[in-house]
Amino acid sequence: MRARLMTMSGVALLLAASLAACGGGDDATGDSADGSSTAKVSVTPGTIWGIPIAVAEKNGYFKDAGIDVTVQASPSGMGHNQLLASGVEDFGPSSPSQALAAIQQGQDATISCGGNHRTPTAIVAPAGSTLPSAAKGATSLDVLRSLKGKTLGMPAAAGTGTANLMAQTLASVGLKEGDYTLVNIGSGTTAQAALVSKQVDAAMAATPTGETVVGDGTAVQLAELSDDVPNYQLIGGVWQSRASWVKDNPKATEAFCAAMGKAYEYLQNPANAKSVDQFVLDGVGAKTAPSAVTAIRENFSVMTADVPEAEMTKTIDVLTSIGVLKPQPAVTYAQAVATQS
Repeated sequence: MRARLMTMSGVALLLAASLAACGGGDDATGDSADGSSTAKVSVTPGTIWGIPIAVAEKNGYFKDAGIDVTVQASPSGMGHNQLLASGVEDFGPSSPSQALAAIQQGQDATISCGGNHRTPTAIVAPAGSTLPSAAKGATSLDVLRSLKGKTLGMPAAAGTGTANLMAQTLASVGLKEGDYTLVNIGSGTTAQAALVSKQVDAAMAATPTGETVVGDGTAVQLAELSDDVPNYQLIGGVWQSRASWVKDNPKATEAFCAAMGKAYEYLQNPANAKSVDQFVLDGVGAKTAPSAVTAIRENFSVMTADVPEAEMTKTIDVLTSIGVLKPQPAVTYAQAVATQS
């Protein structure tokens, strides 16, 4: 009982994942009559989500929990709601806005196994930028106000929860629509390319992109939004599953969640710093700067196996206020989160 981590690279990895998207739904997973459990998980390469999975595999947490986990790359162009509905995956990392919107719309979706209290998120700018920064004594609000007349790169398209939350945040410091331009530059290498070519004046970058571009000298950090800006102290990511699958497969769900909890504890233990750094290099990239590796490791402190009710309720309220969720039918914590015994 172990995780089968697909380690192919580039086109081959995406092709394999795409083939799985066509036929993966035929493979039964969950609780078996013999007492064993299986689950399929999809993660996007280069993100932090694959790192606790790797830890759980290497340290035997899946084996100890009695679950066989198959991990594959998320097929390009497919959201986790599609992957879950088609049976390609049983668990996938998702933004709260995506998961909660699916639940509100009556889709077969639920949140389980926790995620993170918040996503470490920074405003960065191309190297050599003259915009104000925390290093020069500026506050986060100063940095946000300085974006008037500027082009801000975003990791998601206009109309998404990510873009709407930024628009609301900019409005809170007096910038209205038209005072700035939001451009979708994605994350990882695409965001790095946009910063290198100075297609944007600044960019919002979540972990591990933010640490990576600052660490390699591509960008300078202007402000860490998740330190003191309320809109960025919300739950930033969750494990999403099918509600029906979780209900029908309680042992598999409990086993996967237990293994994730142990992986988070391992990543957060200072005594494991050296080995965690290697997990980061394996997951994010072998050429990641040492300073970035350290920052990414420290950011594992936000991961949790639980989904605290107060934090999720606050997240639901904010997502409703910015129009990502509709006021009615209201989404509740009890409706959205599958708690484990």
